[in-house]
Amino acid sequence: MATYKFLTPTLQQGLIGNHRLFQFFAQRDKGYTVINNAGVYSLTQYPAQDDLETYTAYYMGGLIHTGITDAIRTAMIAAGIGITADNFTIE
Repeated sequence: MATYKFLTPTLQQGLIGNHRLFQFFAQRDKGYTVINNAGVYSLTQYPAQDDLETYTAYYMGGLIHTGITDAIRTAMIAAGIGITADNFTIE
C-alpha cells in the first residue's frame, strides 16, 4: 500500500489597496486548510483553533502532509473540492 505526500490547494492573493507601494509586492500563494468533518471534506482559509479540535482530521494549508493513505487520497479527490492527483506525490 502506497503512502503519499499531500500539498493542500492554494489560492493566489495579493495585497488589497491602492497605495503606490503595493506595486512592489507580488501575489503570493495562500494555502487552504482541508477539513474532514465526519467523512465530509471541505476547504477553509481561516480555521478557528477551537474548531480544529472537533474535526475528524485536518490538514493545515500551505504545508506538506506525509503518510496519506490511498483511502484518504481517494476520498479527498472524490469530494470535488478542487483537490486532484496533482496535489499528491508518492513517498
